[in-house]
Amino acid sequence: MKQKELAKWLKIIIVFCWLFGLLFCIFVGPETGKNILLDFDSLKELYKPFVAFIWITGIPYFFALCIGWSICSDINVGNDFTLKNANRLKFITVLAMTEGVLYVIALLYVFISGNYNTNLLMILLLILFFAVVISVFTSLLSYLMGKASELKEDNELTV
Repeated sequence: MKQKELAKWLKIIIVFCWLFGLLFCIFVGPETGKNILLDFDSLKELYKPFVAFIWITGIPYFFALCIGWSICSDINVGNDFTLKNANRLKFITVLAMTEGVLYVIALLYVFISGNYNTNLLMILLLILFFAVVISVFTSLLSYLMGKASELKEDNELTV
């Protein structure tokens, strides 16, 4: 696949991720919270903080998508292996870790308050799992991108 075609496909995927994220923050998250939290009297007071939490955790997600768009733009013009992109990937790692920490705090709050059910725990654990996986892989990609950038720089100097 050529770099322009790859960049185009990656940008299409980012747009779909952006739309899915908006759908999740605006509709799916609040509706899921309604179904899970409002059915139980002991969990009703968690509905508004749950929705606010979903919106707050959307901030790093959308910011990471914007950074991903910048990386795709660099791929489109042929600046794929640069330290700038390695640092961008490192920042996405930090954003994913931030997301993970927020969900660990949410899990601790749910356990400490004693107001939990299986569905809520499964959702929180699933999102935490994805945050950790994204953090690990973007960290790995950042390292590899930095090494590739160094090799590219060395090859340009030896000509």
